[in-house]
Formats: sequence, structure tokens, C-alpha cells
Amino acid sequence: MMILGSDRVVTNDFSSHKTAEDYSGAHLSEIKIKGSAKVVRVVNHYIPHEDSLNYDSFVKNQYQWRDGDYYNCISITGKSIRYHKDELGGNCVVLSGYVDGVHYYYGLYHMAKVLVNVGDIVNQDTILGYQGNTGLVASRKSLSDVTYGTHVHMELIDDSNNYLNPREYALGHKVIQWVSQSNEKSELVDQIHILADKINIRESSSKNSSDLGDVYKDEIYDILKVIDNEGYTWYKIKTSTNITGYVANLASENWIEVWKKKEQEENPVFDDEKENDDKYIFLFKADKSDIYYIRLNENEELYLKK
Repeated sequence: MMILGSDRVVTNDFSSHKTAEDYSGAHLSEIKIKGSAKVVRVVNHYIPHEDSLNYDSFVKNQYQWRDGDYYNCISITGKSIRYHKDELGGNCVVLSGYVDGVHYYYGLYHMAKVLVNVGDIVNQDTILGYQGNTGLVASRKSLSDVTYGTHVHMELIDDSNNYLNPREYALGHKVIQWVSQSNEKSELVDQIHILADKINIRESSSKNSSDLGDVYKDEIYDILKVIDNEGYTWYKIKTSTNITGYVANLASENWIEVWKKKEQEENPVFDDEKENDDKYIFLFKADKSDIYYIRLNENEELYLKK
């Protein structure tokens, strides 16, 4: 990750902020990373300055403004603006990547505009978006200044939802790399194709079990087991990064689609099969789908030609 440079300095460090760091910089300046990562979340519907929220005003009025999971706020320009509780960071990009085999999430918030989409694999040549002041910000500038509160807010989170100091990543001393966890598409096994932006991987087939990680839109996984429980259909999977667990599709939702394996003929088909049976030596029959020296599905048979 490379956020800091000659054009940005730390304005609120991790020891003070506790969950992130804030970095100054020119309003509408480009935001890039060093390394590579996958985009797993995007918010991109707030207008910089026009929809910005003053921190002090929010703290004072938050209980009055609260409406379930939303806040009906008054922006710094006097505009009535409705913010979801999970979008007070304004326009944002959340990235998924690895450092030395350890998985992290990187959140970049308060952007003026986002230029990438969920599922994109980005690198140092990708402009993620532009620095801005959307969401909940604080500033000593006049509220009428279009650069009011502009900054980059960066969070670093591990798979246990712990907030970590992002400084080494912001400086580029530690570089993230994207490693695909998706299985390869295959017609030989039943697979799931992820349609939702993100679904938790659970340790067992229960929404209350431990969270082992996440799967993301357009990823593909072999189905190891299917369990119906708590109104969900649970699919046991193993990622290519060796996480084994369960992902769920709620009966009333369309988070996952199932790709059925291609039906195989019950017996091998050879030219002039009846006349040439003596040309083939039966070796063995697979009692389950597995990988031997070649991959066989249940009930498929392997013959050796004489």
C-alpha cells in the first residue's frame, strides 16, 4: 500500500485514532496502492462537500437523526442527506490482499469519487479514486470551503476484525498482493458461483459459528457437502488458500447459484463397443469422486486399452 508520499502527511495517527490513520493531501488528488489487491466493497453515491457531515454536528444530533439503520442528517451545506450507519465513511473502497500469507482488509474512506468496481483486481497502475470529504469529517476550515475536511482515512483489519496500525502499509514498506482463493471452473463436480458481493465463511453450518473469512462475487468453489439449516442452504467448500468451511444462501435470496456437473455416460463409449470389449482391461471403479492419477467422478470406470 502506498498512500503517504511527499504530498501527504499523517494528521491523526493510530495511537490517537485507535482504529485508523488520517492522511492529508490535495483535494481530488489520486489515490493508488503499491502491490495488488481485490476490490471487495465500494460505496460511490455521495457528493463531496455537498453531502459532507460535520463531526461535531453529528455527535450533537445523532440520536435525533437516527432512523433505524439510517441517519437523516443535515450536511455542511444545509442539505438533507440520508446516510446508512455503515456508510458514514462516505465513498470508499475496501480491498482484500495478503502479506506473507496473512490476509488483510484495507479500507480507504471519504473519497470524492471511486473509479473501481467490486471484483476488480487492482495494482499500482490503478487509480482507485480521488481524495475527498464525503461522509463524517472534521476540519478547522470554513464550512463553505469545498476542501473542508478533505483527507484519506485508512483502516487495516485482519480476519479476526482487529484494527491494526496501517502506517507501514501506507508507506509501502509492507506491500500487499492478491492471491486468488477461488477454485477453477469444472464440469466434473458440482460447484457454487458467488453472486453476492461478500459472504462469510463459517466454521460450521450455523450463522453463529466462527467466521473464517469471506468469499466474493464471481468466485467459484467445489461443493463438498450441502446442509439445510436455520432457513439457509449451507455449502461446504475448501478455498485454494486452504480455508475449509461453510457459506450460506438464504432461501429467499439469490446470493449463490449452483452449477451442476456435466452428466457423464454410465459406461465408457468406444467405437464398435460390443465387438471390441476384449480390447480393454478393466482396472478399477471409483467408489467416490476423488483425485487419483486422473480425476474420476462417482461410478466412472477406468479401462486400459490392450
